[in-house]
Amino acid sequence: MWQIVFWTRRNQIVKTLAAIFFVALVAATGVTLLEQHINSQFRSVGQGFWWAIVTMTTVGYGDIVPGTTGGRIVAALVMLSGVALVSVFTATVSSLIITNRLKENRGLSKINYRNHIAILGWSPIGARVVSALAEEAIHENRSIVLVNKNDPQVNEHICESYKNLQIKFITGDMTDEVILERANIGYAFSVVILPDESDKNKPASDETTILATLSVKSMNPKVKVIAHILQAANEPHLRRANADQIVLGNKYSGYLLASHVIAPGIPETVDALLEGGGKVGLARMKIPHSLHGKPFSEACSFFKKEYDALLIGFIRQEQGFELVDILSDDYSAIDAFIKSKLESAGKGLAKKSKTDVILNPPADFIVTEDLVAVVIESAQA
Repeated sequence: MWQIVFWTRRNQIVKTLAAIFFVALVAATGVTLLEQHINSQFRSVGQGFWWAIVTMTTVGYGDIVPGTTGGRIVAALVMLSGVALVSVFTATVSSLIITNRLKENRGLSKINYRNHIAILGWSPIGARVVSALAEEAIHENRSIVLVNKNDPQVNEHICESYKNLQIKFITGDMTDEVILERANIGYAFSVVILPDESDKNKPASDETTILATLSVKSMNPKVKVIAHILQAANEPHLRRANADQIVLGNKYSGYLLASHVIAPGIPETVDALLEGGGKVGLARMKIPHSLHGKPFSEACSFFKKEYDALLIGFIRQEQGFELVDILSDDYSAIDAFIKSKLESAGKGLAKKSKTDVILNPPADFIVTEDLVAVVIESAQA
């Protein structure tokens, strides 16, 4: 419906502009023929056209004025038609602007963000996900797009809670490629998929998460997808859907519950590290070139002295690749043959991205350039 309204308004603008141009041209020609022999102000149709536009828009500079009776009759007709046509044009443009604003407020407009983070679905942890992403998104100048079936007022309230963050929302089914196209998924930096509780008519399920993952990957095979599932039994299905990272909702619940009994204080420590609260928190840090080839013990001293941060380990990430990444740029017949054979056999040629975590390595562990530091940083860091 909104698309029909948009196209109707745009066509009306084009038609109104065409009518204004036509009336101005006819008036310019007529007044020039009537005035040119006795009025030096109307020597050409161009001068007449200038006079017609000025008159129709009610600007009325008065630099060119018809002097004959016929010219004044033309002027009167131009004034009357001009007021009507310009009023129609102004009303149509205003209506189009208001329509676009209403579409945006209801999450129905296309979002042109690029290199952004999309959060598909919504659940009670959604606000915590946005809060955790907000600081990094602002620092890296990334935008966030929410895609869910929440009431527009709910999503507006969420967006208004982050004044310094570029955040917008799309209302609709996160598995629908038309909806994902509005969120510009094809140009997204990463996608976080939550168990969707925003649809009042359908409970959250891993099946919806898997279908959303398939839709996203079909539109943007290279985007990083992080999916949150409810049941461990569905993890293999999500991996086959090419999710890059999978988070199991209750994976650590048993450990934390038991720790309250056998190791009091450990659950609170985990909460403090994950929540941060402006005091301490886990963070990644780049390792300066001066530490490459140095032992872990020296790196610990450096991070504590320079950043007041406790170095607890490292992350090593290996980038994955898809079949399209290794085919030649000109995509020859041989490339097409290889791809068709693999697809017909139901096989692929790809390497998954891999993340290795190295915690509390030995003191003589050598720091290499492919590592990223994992630290516990303080609020002053």
